[in-house]
Amino acid sequence: MVNAGKRSGRPRAGEERLSREAILTAALRIVDDEGIDALTMRRLAATLQVNPMSLYHHLPNKAAVLAGLAELVFANLELPDPGDTVPWDEQLKTAARAYRDGLRQHPNLALQVLSDASVVSNVVVVTMEPFYRALDRSGLAPRQVFEAANTLIDFIHGFSLGEASVRAETFELAPDLLARVQALPPGKAPILTRIVSELGSTGLAYDFDSGFESGLSTLTAGIAATARGR
Repeated sequence: MVNAGKRSGRPRAGEERLSREAILTAALRIVDDEGIDALTMRRLAATLQVNPMSLYHHLPNKAAVLAGLAELVFANLELPDPGDTVPWDEQLKTAARAYRDGLRQHPNLALQVLSDASVVSNVVVVTMEPFYRALDRSGLAPRQVFEAANTLIDFIHGFSLGEASVRAETFELAPDLLARVQALPPGKAPILTRIVSELGSTGLAYDFDSGFESGLSTLTAGIAATARGR
């Protein structure tokens, strides 16, 4: 006699097509559209039209879902090795741009990924390979490669956090900066006053693409100078 309190082994409608990939795809859609706080296991199950308990066969908790989403974001960052046909500094810039773009495509997730190191711990190894590969070809010593790679990643993470929080291609660094500087007593912060005045109000607008390229070029030039000094 079958116990009415037990479910049969047959999956409910919709559960037979359930997979880890389907769950993560739906989760990413929720996060992109509504933010990380909107993502719950119950909400995810409702979106997929399945029993919430069926999700746990594929992903045991929300933390596992977030880790899986990090994998999706970083999945395309294992760049192929171009060999010596591309200069090391261009390889490094390509890796940095790809890393930033991966985060920029999903700003809601980026804030979570970058504030919780455990989320990216399992995927960071392969995503760092293009950085290490390019830096190794620059001629740096192993310790210098390690430190340079970490500095670059820190730069991209910090930049991406700012970019994700603003959600615009440009913004004004300080809307009243020009007025504040011009109101300073004579001789107070003279260099700042001169630079800001020369730029004017339109020159103080910040463009994220330009800012990223400027910072990346500065870091790359510093790495090249360090390599030449060995």
